[in-house]
Amino acid sequence: MSTPEPVGTTARVRRPRVQTLGAGAAVLAALAVGHVVVTAFPVDDRVSAPFVRPTVVGETVELRYASLTAGEPTGSTVLSPDTSTQLSTPGVFLTVPLTIVATGQPRMISFAELRGGDGRTYTVFTSGRSSFLPGTAQPGVPRYATVSVELPPEAVPGAHLRIGLNQEDQRGDDLADIDLGLTQADADDWAAVDTPLDISSRSDEPLEQP
Repeated sequence: MSTPEPVGTTARVRRPRVQTLGAGAAVLAALAVGHVVVTAFPVDDRVSAPFVRPTVVGETVELRYASLTAGEPTGSTVLSPDTSTQLSTPGVFLTVPLTIVATGQPRMISFAELRGGDGRTYTVFTSGRSSFLPGTAQPGVPRYATVSVELPPEAVPGAHLRIGLNQEDQRGDDLADIDLGLTQADADDWAAVDTPLDISSRSDEPLEQP
């Protein structure tokens, strides 16, 4: 028959087994290692970001796949492209002529977007009211093309045009960022113009300026 413990005696605290302590330490160690792995090899926007090459109108920028030069931009409320009927807009059509000289092999440069001064990005497609259709540029042979973008007048001041090789994916590749040098005066002037801009989407001969 067991003797009852005296009243007031503190019960003994059972010590955890060595195996339990060891398992807990192992879990903590695994979590710590996992944290180190995640933080030591971050997967963030820097991994997939393009290599942005800044330039301005009239200055040639050297990209991995081509050299690129932007001509003077112009604008109007009416556009007359060579691939469709005349278009009009309550905003403005901004056009930028480009000269492309491919490097190493034939290149079909197909990505274009406009970063507006209003903080928004305006995508340029291969057809429609905003378009970029340069076709294939041969190495060493200038290829002339025009980017046209429909946008609100408030996006014109401070706008940048971006050009890249792959329409679907610009990660880890050169991307031209062209400061178009546009002001509020340009936006106001173009918003009042209804003379059609006659543009050619692409050519092997220098394009006539509007």
